[in-house]
Amino acid sequence: MAEGYCVKCKAKKEIADGVEEVMKNGRKAIKGKCPTCGVVMFKILGGKSTPPPASPEPKPKPPSDKPSAD
Repeated sequence: MAEGYCVKCKAKKEIADGVEEVMKNGRKAIKGKCPTCGVVMFKILGGKSTPPPASPEPKPKPPSDKPSAD
């Protein structure tokens, strides 16, 4: 697994129970726990992930020339 820095232990350690996540900005990261103290560890990985293919947006309907019956 990945190695990260624990701010509580102040040492580099192997991340336990690590899960790969995608942050809001599209970058990949690993989130897990410190094996010694249990504090959450977070390591940002290089590169952006590929976004899922976007579905085409529906086109807005053009306004009709007919007057509406109010």
